[in-house]
Amino acid sequence: MKNATKNLYGPLSLIFVVPILLFSVLIKTNLISKNFFPNLTGAIIFAIFMIYGFLSIKLSKKRFTGPTNVDGVTPEYAANGFEFWTISVFLTTLLAAVFPSAPKIFSENFIPFIMVANIFGLLFVSYLYIRGKGTYHDKENDEREGHSTLFKFLRGLEFHPKLFGVDIKQWTNCRYGMISWQIIILLFMYYYFQKNGFNNAIFVTVLLQSIYIGKFFFWETGYFNTLDITLDRAGYYICWGCLVFLPALYTYTTYFLINRSPNISWKTSLIIFLLGVYFTYKNYEVDRQKEIFKRDKENSIIDGKKAEYLDVKYERDGKIVDSKLLLSGHWGFSRHTNYTYEILTSGMRSAVGYQYGPVPFVYLLYIIILLVHRIYRDEAKCSKKYGKYWKEYCKLVPYRLVKGVY
Repeated sequence: MKNATKNLYGPLSLIFVVPILLFSVLIKTNLISKNFFPNLTGAIIFAIFMIYGFLSIKLSKKRFTGPTNVDGVTPEYAANGFEFWTISVFLTTLLAAVFPSAPKIFSENFIPFIMVANIFGLLFVSYLYIRGKGTYHDKENDEREGHSTLFKFLRGLEFHPKLFGVDIKQWTNCRYGMISWQIIILLFMYYYFQKNGFNNAIFVTVLLQSIYIGKFFFWETGYFNTLDITLDRAGYYICWGCLVFLPALYTYTTYFLINRSPNISWKTSLIIFLLGVYFTYKNYEVDRQKEIFKRDKENSIIDGKKAEYLDVKYERDGKIVDSKLLLSGHWGFSRHTNYTYEILTSGMRSAVGYQYGPVPFVYLLYIIILLVHRIYRDEAKCSKKYGKYWKEYCKLVPYRLVKGVY
């Protein structure tokens, strides 16, 4: 039954059921347009987003070398993330000012845009699968484990495929997925303001999301050291997820609100905003502590004190490699404190729609499910990598998410 879930039912659910549910929610939410199917406008918008993201990598002179992966590849990325984000916010605002009809055109064609992204995403992931199926790292293990074609299509085959010299995961994850999130919520906000005037609930959620996205691009090179990039392969799960699911669901709270007229007080808005900023900063602080430790190792200073750590070993390419696991700062409270603050900041971005009940919190529910699942997925990979040392680390840091609770 476990193999059937992994090789058949799980992939079928994610590849077929999830898109149907996603589009159903968007169509049910929509009150501002009669456009529900792929159209030329949606295709043009999608093409602009894709080309814009591609060029941001291709034309960048600033480069960052990521860690050597398990397949022996040392990837190289564009390192102009924060500049790219800043320019994108400016250009989107300028577009809305110079062409006031642009936010309306986009908002009324949002669902067709996502539909086009879905068609392209399926074709693109199929291309990646066909391209890589002949030879890829650990192919023998897939054959030995009996992994199905559906499972491999979902997971992906190659860790760092490139297209015309551009790393595909940076393109789909960062320079399309994350930046489309930013551009979309700004266009939604400008559309609502042009039509109905200023709304503090919409302004607060867009501002909190923008701060979070800006933080991501400021830290983009740090993202290249995470498991999303180093150990996840370029398949349906990552690439389709960033091309379709991310711009559709991560923007959902804002999309829901522009289809309604939320009304919350300035006092409530300010409280939500301040809590959201605090949780976003703490989320950054957690990641920053890990980056400091990776850079300075045993000489790291965390929270004003010399960092504590656990010496560990693991095998790579038949050789034993020495490494260290951080035990200080946030990483001494729980093994995934970054996810704790990720959930809390997501809650604040959704809280502005509390008057409508649970629907504006759909994104928060998704984030909780995603991150709890990711905890077990990450820890399975760490257990396999570090073996007995991971067990020792778990004894020293026994909680996964919240110290004393879970």
